[in-house]
Amino acid sequence: MHARLALVVLPLVACSTAADDSALTDGSATHVSTDMSTSTGPKDPTTTDGPATTTDEPPVTTGLTPGTTTDEPPVTTSPPAGPCGQPPPFTGVMAQTLDVAGVQRDYDLVIPADYDPDTAYPLVFAWHGRGGNGELARLYFKVEEASAGQAIFVYPDGLPLADMGGQTGWDLDPANEDVALFDAILADVSGRLCIDAARVFSTGHSFGGYMSNTLGCARGGIVRAIAPVAGGGPFGACTGQVAAWLAHGTGDTTVPFSQGEGARDHWSSANSCGDTSAPVDPAPCVAYDDCEAGFPVHWCQHDEPDLGGHGWPDWAGGAIWSFFAAL
Repeated sequence: MHARLALVVLPLVACSTAADDSALTDGSATHVSTDMSTSTGPKDPTTTDGPATTTDEPPVTTGLTPGTTTDEPPVTTSPPAGPCGQPPPFTGVMAQTLDVAGVQRDYDLVIPADYDPDTAYPLVFAWHGRGGNGELARLYFKVEEASAGQAIFVYPDGLPLADMGGQTGWDLDPANEDVALFDAILADVSGRLCIDAARVFSTGHSFGGYMSNTLGCARGGIVRAIAPVAGGGPFGACTGQVAAWLAHGTGDTTVPFSQGEGARDHWSSANSCGDTSAPVDPAPCVAYDDCEAGFPVHWCQHDEPDLGGHGWPDWAGGAIWSFFAAL
């Protein structure tokens, strides 16, 4: 059975949304690229996650056990590529399609305009909120913008969920399709571009924050660090270890503040952090003291009424990239 969040839709809340290593080993994935310069743009923001006020997750109850351990840039084409030392298949952003266990899955791939095939790039996964898509997430996360061409970005699209009225979202069971999607995309991108395997990162908003926490739990040791915004989790037993940057609004009525606190407590415990902390940039954030070397935990508790408690803070993109870049 799929692990889902138990959600009840509330009217006009602030924007956002909420596997085993053998999950995809049959080598059957196929790949299609689509030029996004013809994209029709994001979905109607009144029904999807995004930077404006929207309908999204209400207070979350799960009954699960917390984890124990504006315009797209131009696209240029070139000959087919391999990994390091080979030219990229394109630069800019293009839509990609994979077959994952017989299901077509889509994601947007962003390759820096000045991509150097002899440089190993960090790879950043960015997971949208409930009812959104990768293109919409890219409009407001701004982590890519802050990176200034220093990383490759992936924006996956979630599948429609029957138990959430057909809105898109993520399966939080590590044995099911969305951790398998991560595995498939990682293999696909690593097979075509020069990726620094030691610097694979994950960020997400709301339901996408839950997905980032899930990946930190299920793919610790593969994912280097996570940065969930207004999310919760992880749930179930965890493997490996990740650095963690987390942000949550005290007035969040979509994903309760306590869910963010629970995620913070999980990662600070997993990384053996102390009980004290010190301020770090940007101003709302603190870094916990005495965490294991290489596995910091930053916590950004904020109170921004104009975000409705649940929106994506305008300082988050830069702060997340700074956290990732320091690792």
